Amino acid sequence: MAKPHDHTDTKSAEGRAPKDEGLEYPGAVPVAADELDVISGKDLDRQRAKSRREGGSDAAGADSENPLKGGFGAIRQVRAAAKRRAEAHDKVRSLKAELDESQKVLDHRTKIEADYEKIVAAQNEALLVQGQTSARAQAVIDQQSAEKADLEGRLAQMKAEHEEQLRPYRELMESTKGRADDAAKTLADAKRQAKAADQQLGEATKRREQSMASANRSVDNSQERLRKAEGELDALKADSNASPAVVQKKQSDIVAERAHLDAARADLERVTSECKQLVDGAQANLAAQRRALESAETAADVAKREADEHREEYERLYNAALASEKELSDEIAKRDRAIASAGKEKQDADARQAEAQKLLDEATEIHATPEVSAELAHTIAQGRQELEERMKSAQKLAHEEKHLREATRKQRFLFIGAIVLALVLVALVATFVMRTL
Repeated sequence: MAKPHDHTDTKSAEGRAPKDEGLEYPGAVPVAADELDVISGKDLDRQRAKSRREGGSDAAGADSENPLKGGFGAIRQVRAAAKRRAEAHDKVRSLKAELDESQKVLDHRTKIEADYEKIVAAQNEALLVQGQTSARAQAVIDQQSAEKADLEGRLAQMKAEHEEQLRPYRELMESTKGRADDAAKTLADAKRQAKAADQQLGEATKRREQSMASANRSVDNSQERLRKAEGELDALKADSNASPAVVQKKQSDIVAERAHLDAARADLERVTSECKQLVDGAQANLAAQRRALESAETAADVAKREADEHREEYERLYNAALASEKELSDEIAKRDRAIASAGKEKQDADARQAEAQKLLDEATEIHATPEVSAELAHTIAQGRQELEERMKSAQKLAHEEKHLREATRKQRFLFIGAIVLALVLVALVATFVMRTL
């Protein structure tokens, strides 16, 4: 709230330096008329006489001196007059704004003083009500905070108990899961070994078939050659012209071929025996691997079933413990919401209480200082008078500016025309010079 300064000394307008500004700060009001920049009637007369002397001397000088110099001086005079007029109008606007602001302050003080008793009663009632509301909210906060602390302690203890109760079940679940993982790895190895044994049996069977086919072909070839040689020998014996040496040679070939046939038959028996042993060994290995696979599958199934049972048991107990903890967590969350709500209620009540105290203090201060309102009204009245004087001064300066513009119009137009003519001549000369180059 803007308040006037307590000035007890009053100075005359002639005994102090004139001010360029209006009031000391926005919203303030002058405390006395002689504190303002008052333009008296004598000041106006002196200003008019000075303007006439300057206007007359300048006009005469403009007629007698160089027209350019006189026109330039006239323009400067008009600009100076316009500046004085603008400054005067600015001061009028500034003072008017300050007086309006001061009037608002006075109106506010007047209204407060008129409603003082009602304001005091209403704000005291508000202080009482809001104080009680704040106290109730604080009591709720204290109660809910205590309950929250108790619940948090119970929750921490419950979590510790649940951890202790669940530890054996978790360890059992983890151990059975480890055994199930090991059994699964063993089963995977057994499957790979059974597959390898099956492949070995296939390779042994294929090798037996190939070896026996090759041995049988050797026996068949030897038998075919032997039959052919015996047929040829019979033909030689039937031929009376056959040479004994040829017959003897063929007989020798037959003996050799019989030896080859015996060797081929012996090789067939050996290959048959070896291939049988190889296939029998592969079959035995496959049977053993299949038995191992069945055992691994059974062990893996048992381990997995056991691991699943212990995992389900642990999860059931864990979920039950989690549900119990959630009940306490929900109760804690309820206390948090109640504390937040009561805190907001207390904050609002405290704010309303502070506002009521502020209004009460303001009303008390205004009621206790009626002289401030009276002084403010007095200074506003003085300011109104000063505003009227400033408005008259501004109007006078505007009139003088208009008169000066009319009196110097000829000189200013001649000056401007001369400048334009000079620019045209310079342009013509420049054009001529450019064309001659």
